[in-house]
Amino acid sequence: MGKIFITLKSDLCSASGDGFSSIIDTDVCYDKYGFPYIGGRRLKGCLRAAAELIGSPYIDEIFGKSGSSNRGSLFISDARLPDIEELHAEAKCLDSENVLGLFTYIRASTAIENDTAKYNSLRFTRVIKHYSPFDGNELVFCANVEINKDYEPEFSDICKALRNIGYKRNRGYGAVKCEYVHGTGKAATAFESVSKDELEIRYTLRLDSNLMIPGQTSDETSDHILGTAMLGFLAGEYLKLYPADSEFEEIFLKNNVRFSNLIISDRAGTEYFPVPTIVGKIKGESGYFNILESGNEEERIIKPLKKGYCSTDLSVVSPLTETIYHHSTGKEGTLYTQTCLCSDQYFRGSISGKAEFIHKLYPLLVSGSIHIGRSKSAQYSSCSLHDISLNEAKRNEFVINPDKTFIVIAASDILLPDGEGGYNISVDAFKKSLGLESLKLDKDCKRKCSALRYRTIAGYNTMWNLKKPNARAIAAGSTLVFKAEKEMSLSEVMYIGAKQNEGFGKVMIIAADRFRKRSCSSISSELSESSNSGSLTELIEKNKKSESIRMKAIRFVENNIGLYSKKEVTPSQVGRWMMIVKQSDSYEELLKVVNSGKIDNFKEIVVKAGAEEYSGDSWPEYLLLILRLIKYAKRGE
Repeated sequence: MGKIFITLKSDLCSASGDGFSSIIDTDVCYDKYGFPYIGGRRLKGCLRAAAELIGSPYIDEIFGKSGSSNRGSLFISDARLPDIEELHAEAKCLDSENVLGLFTYIRASTAIENDTAKYNSLRFTRVIKHYSPFDGNELVFCANVEINKDYEPEFSDICKALRNIGYKRNRGYGAVKCEYVHGTGKAATAFESVSKDELEIRYTLRLDSNLMIPGQTSDETSDHILGTAMLGFLAGEYLKLYPADSEFEEIFLKNNVRFSNLIISDRAGTEYFPVPTIVGKIKGESGYFNILESGNEEERIIKPLKKGYCSTDLSVVSPLTETIYHHSTGKEGTLYTQTCLCSDQYFRGSISGKAEFIHKLYPLLVSGSIHIGRSKSAQYSSCSLHDISLNEAKRNEFVINPDKTFIVIAASDILLPDGEGGYNISVDAFKKSLGLESLKLDKDCKRKCSALRYRTIAGYNTMWNLKKPNARAIAAGSTLVFKAEKEMSLSEVMYIGAKQNEGFGKVMIIAADRFRKRSCSSISSELSESSNSGSLTELIEKNKKSESIRMKAIRFVENNIGLYSKKEVTPSQVGRWMMIVKQSDSYEELLKVVNSGKIDNFKEIVVKAGAEEYSGDSWPEYLLLILRLIKYAKRGE
């Protein structure tokens, strides 16, 4: 994996297409912590324009061709600050607006007509500062790049040809120096072979960038990573090394390998599942309730949750999403939005099946970066393996005693064939597929606990360029509650129905007494680990102190006009006072000069301004700001 380093040679506006309330008309791209970045899609587009400028013969091979099913060989991430992970760890306990203020500022501009500002043309633009707030050097952004090694020399020249990026690049913004640094390719990864008939890979993905997995609508992301996304990725990696032979069909086109959906998790790999219909909220109360356990209490309306993921202790989480603005090119370019999963989140899932096939897939999964979802060659989709294990696929079972309640939860959408080319979404079909058709639903409690949800499954086949037929499915989170009539041995996890290789058909069976009656509160899907100190925190505190000094200086000048409105106080006199402040090595030395000289007016200003409050290191900044304001006020008289 190689890297692109982008060094700013001027201020930059990597416009997001969005504004900030009614204050800022054009805003820059920045993440949830406040750090600015250059979007991978914008960067890829600028690089393509640079390639066309120098007449590169490999444009389509590198960047791809619109309307073609064959993508280019280039994968490029967002360009971010080099030490962004360390900065994120510190910024988790900081206000994102304060962080953004370190790297950006707001500029105003107007249109000129007949040598005057055009009416109603004042616009405010947020721009990224040319220089780093940490060391004062030119700010540098870094993007990860994957490209076929045959095109690396040409791509290096294309990067050198890129001189401008972003909004208003013909108005002095966005001058950059871009260079490509060659990296190492994918390394073959060894692993310990497990000699079992059925194996399971359990793994956690960390989103290194925002991720767009098309959901029920084309502009909204799914709240989980579909099993088909991982199936498609590994199929592509497989075809780079092996032909599309009969083994390819056995692995990817039949139900020999199950690619589960990946559900929101955390750094520790906590297991969550779609929130079942027995989990709900009471209006005006915090936390979540187990409807099954609350059935015999006083009548209170508990509304089942419609979305989210939970664990048996009723900790409910939901992935963070972000709305992104894009501009389509062409004759009728339009601005459009789409939601995506935010970066720096963790998703956990599994791949299980015959050992011979899992042994083939494991090296493909661990040998390089993972790109899935929409716009996977730029900006979105970059993921990395955070945790992975390869073990025997065990069928864990538990025993439920007579008259004890257990719960069946659809952990993914379920497609139950009806034998006539369609799918059956009835309760009876669900029970029969589980082998529980003779068991009655538990209806002892006052509240309705068993409930099925439904959704329409759609899709698009890019190879055939056709929409897939719609299918009605039993939706994830559907719940059936049973009471055992005799001692029963039940599997904790079962797979039923069609398309199990695409993430469908997972069912969890849990004893009712494993669920808590009530949770205390919701928890965040993010880690609480954060740093309370560091260079970033110091800079923000310094900025806050400077703002406090500025506001105090302004108030002092406004409230003490009599101190400098005298005739003997002139702008040149104020200039000499400023020189005295600059030449004083300490506040005590300044007081000696003031007390020994014939500068009573200046002495009165120093005493009344209360500069001793900043006698450490900020007193020159405070006094110079007061004197500068006085100087401009005297010029205006």
